[in-house]
Amino acid sequence: MLLLSYPLHRGVPVFPGTPTLKVREHQTIEADGSRSAMVEFNTHTGTHMDLPAHFHGEGSDTSSLPAIFKLHPARCIDVTAEGDVPLRLEGLPDDLGNVEALLIRTGYHRLRENDPERYMHEHPWLHPEAAERLIRLKNLKAVGLDTLSAASPSHPDKGGETHRLLLRPDRPIAILEDMDLSDDRLTEGELTLYIVPLFTADVESTPVTVLATPM
Repeated sequence: MLLLSYPLHRGVPVFPGTPTLKVREHQTIEADGSRSAMVEFNTHTGTHMDLPAHFHGEGSDTSSLPAIFKLHPARCIDVTAEGDVPLRLEGLPDDLGNVEALLIRTGYHRLRENDPERYMHEHPWLHPEAAERLIRLKNLKAVGLDTLSAASPSHPDKGGETHRLLLRPDRPIAILEDMDLSDDRLTEGELTLYIVPLFTADVESTPVTVLATPM
């Protein structure tokens, strides 16, 4: 089983303008007999899943999520890209008609630790044309990327349109962002995805633990 999520920690990359994750000491062993901490983070921190309520007032939120859910079959495809470029997904394989989850591997995962500033500010993003193509995959329930977001900081209008298209309440496709898609076994064939959201209610997005089993 492959882990496709990153741990939450101080310094985790976030979309420009998003507050960074904060950890502060609440109790110490010396003063209180036990140790505890306060952790504060935005719901779009680390590997996370965007839901319809992120862009639609009437959209579903984390209250509707099960504690764990399975998506099968899933596929991971290589769409190598560099810099702040739109992905239109013009060359999607013909055999994706039955997939419930599609993971898009740009190769940008390598910059997350090596060049976090570039990872945050100059990454490939999903053009609305890509969203239109994904919507045509009738069984698709989730799309995931190894970039910080499906949207670009320099093209917020296009990114917003992509999110609105994919997250439309009548037929939502959840968006998994900031995934670890570095393992080459992901592209060898069909996968089963297991998604474990942080168990919350009434919020539009949530950090998730994503696991994949190659078939």
